Amino acid sequence: MLLYIHGFRTTKNSHKAKLLQAHYQEHIIISDHSVIPSQAIEDLEKIIENKKITGIIASSLGGFYATYLSEKYKLKTVLINPSVKPYETTDKYLGENTKDNGEKFIWEKEHLTMLEKFKVNQSDLTPSNFFLFLQTGDEVLDYNIALEHYHNSKLILEEDGNHRFSEFERFFDDVSLFLEPI
Repeated sequence: MLLYIHGFRTTKNSHKAKLLQAHYQEHIIISDHSVIPSQAIEDLEKIIENKKITGIIASSLGGFYATYLSEKYKLKTVLINPSVKPYETTDKYLGENTKDNGEKFIWEKEHLTMLEKFKVNQSDLTPSNFFLFLQTGDEVLDYNIALEHYHNSKLILEEDGNHRFSEFERFFDDVSLFLEPI
């Protein structure tokens, strides 16, 4: 069973989540975790432990959470334009935010501190457990930071694109092979 972890200000109903659900059907759980980082990790750990998760697919902030969880549970993980330092990059969102479903939430300084507790240093990564998908046109995060952080991991790097990783569905077969058995 796979787990998809969505990014910041998105939900289980995001475009990527819908594509993954349609492709993997009953073999994937789309997370619906809290926006509060410590609660999000707790929510995701419960899913991993209770649903016998064998692999993770994650995007953006979800990629940060997935990195921590991948190391803790020794899971193969696909990262799509992951956030490496969200405790720095999400500070510009302090205050009220709106998710892709219209739901409002407050992002606070204490959330940045919570995020730092789940940081996995580059020296502590198991590169063979990660498959990294990056597009240079990511308008939200600098792809070079992820490229350096996961430098010995399997990689697909494409010119242009965007933060959502344009047409990610082209790589579903590659993802499935990496995450076998599903």
